[in-house]
Amino acid sequence: MTPKATPLCLLRILEEYTDSNHILSRSELENLLCSMYDIKPDRRTVYSTVELLNHLGYDISDYKQNGKGYYLRERVLEPTEVHLLSDAVCALPFISEDQTKRLIDKLQKMVSTHERRHIRNLSIDRSGCKTVNKTVFFNIEMLDEAIEKRVQVTFDYCSYGPDKQLHSRRDRPYTVSPYRLVYNNEHYYLICLTEGKTNPGMYRLDRIRNIALTDQPREDPSPDFSAESLVHDAVYAFVGEARPVTLRIDRGVLGDVIDKFGTDIIVGEESDGDKLLVTLHVSVKGLRYWALQYLEHVEVLTPASLREEVISTLKHNPYTAE
Repeated sequence: MTPKATPLCLLRILEEYTDSNHILSRSELENLLCSMYDIKPDRRTVYSTVELLNHLGYDISDYKQNGKGYYLRERVLEPTEVHLLSDAVCALPFISEDQTKRLIDKLQKMVSTHERRHIRNLSIDRSGCKTVNKTVFFNIEMLDEAIEKRVQVTFDYCSYGPDKQLHSRRDRPYTVSPYRLVYNNEHYYLICLTEGKTNPGMYRLDRIRNIALTDQPREDPSPDFSAESLVHDAVYAFVGEARPVTLRIDRGVLGDVIDKFGTDIIVGEESDGDKLLVTLHVSVKGLRYWALQYLEHVEVLTPASLREEVISTLKHNPYTAE
């Protein structure tokens, strides 16, 4: 390789093999330049190249500073940041297993090969819980473009069948006016207005396939529409007008309520020290599904219609024990 490539080659060696616990001497750097890139440096090459790289903004510690040799002191991402991001990528269900592996490989190239081993050992395993849809990143790219151009898109919206594969919900594609992309409840959603409907809704990106831009301008939402409010009030992506809901809960599940709905709730004491009254503003339809998961610990007090829906669901559930 031409000696003109020495700065880039030396930088790659420092990125790959050095950190504060793994410092390379001048002679070790020279040997790696020779064995890896067939560059035969003279005794001044490492000194001058490190000086150039430092001048260009790379923070490289040298013998004068540490008394041992050379290592890349500062990186774009610190090992703990790479660790955190790698675990997050593993945990996100809307990224397929193959894409997860590729993303983690890219992230781990941001740290040395020595630090990389520790991060791999600590990553979360979500195998079997990942989507089979490998078009999520393409969907994001297309929707970003559509939102910027303010045009409608078409796509197939899918659900899982008994074969554990995604199948289109209907024969003809959906046509929507896209507004925003948001992350909520472990999933990535498109906020949009579906053709023929009056209120915006949410679609999971990992259920979208065969997306295409159209040349039709999108329908703009009403001036009082707020994507933030829509997401905040939705429960499990069930959207609708937010209404006040009052719950009687066991004190022990208050943390679960806050985890799901945040701290923008009103909490009151009851005479029974083990019970609390909680008032929140959410989409009622979605809250019914949430409340059914906490039947032993949560009682819906108001609105009466929601309370009756929960009671009716239990009465007509064939799997409910007599």
